[in-house]
Amino acid sequence: METNEERADRLERQNGDREEELQRIPHQTIDKSKWPKTIRPISTSESDGLGIDADGRLHWNGKPVEIIGRRIDLTWGQFWIALVVAAFTALGALGAVAQGWAAYHDWACKNKRPSIIACPIAEIPALTRGPDSD
Repeated sequence: METNEERADRLERQNGDREEELQRIPHQTIDKSKWPKTIRPISTSESDGLGIDADGRLHWNGKPVEIIGRRIDLTWGQFWIALVVAAFTALGALGAVAQGWAAYHDWACKNKRPSIIACPIAEIPALTRGPDSD
């Protein structure tokens, strides 16, 4: 069983810890008037499962709560990898467009269809002379 002195020390330690927590992460005011009707406050017995970090992100049972609509935070390495992937994707798309245009142009010239650039003139085979001609 805990003595009054031990209890007082424990409470003082807990209060000191709580003050330190509140200095690191200040208390935020809650406006319940903006809550949807389908949401209720957490009971006292459930409140031990909630936490908040220095950025104001909510945690439940030590795990971050996913907030829909919050932007994605990338590290610098992830940002540069995404940028390189986007650049090569754009380069691949331009290559596909160029290849498609070249294939259409070749087909259009062979089938006498309209083409954006003029088709090359077909070479006329040279008349060859036989051994008997003079």
